[in-house]
Amino acid sequence: MAKQMLRARVLITTGLFVFVAWWLFVVAGHLGDSPVVDQQGNVVMDEFQRTKDILLVVLPLLTTALGYWFGSEGKDKAEDAAKEATKTAKTEQAKVQALLEVTPEEHVRAAKKSSYEAFGLTRDEAAAL
Repeated sequence: MAKQMLRARVLITTGLFVFVAWWLFVVAGHLGDSPVVDQQGNVVMDEFQRTKDILLVVLPLLTTALGYWFGSEGKDKAEDAAKEATKTAKTEQAKVQALLEVTPEEHVRAAKKSSYEAFGLTRDEAAAL
């Protein structure tokens, strides 16, 4: 699922970049065009101005889309980390619950055994001291 989402993000982002690059090429093609004026001197059509206005609409859409795609990738990573942390917490909680269910005598025996092991002694050697 994550690979499909990544593939979709890459395709959409690439498509948006190609579209904006193409539109920049169109705008560059109209840089030298002079506006069409009527007999009174009023501008009837300015191709450069029209293509520039469209670019001013498309460019913010591109940056918004890119921000969304990159932001959702970080969200996916955070959700995966949260799932892993929840799993670890449940495991640790089960261990604590198991320890709480042990009788006090077993706690004492476990503590003695760990103290023997800490000093590298056997039970008999510890009793001889």
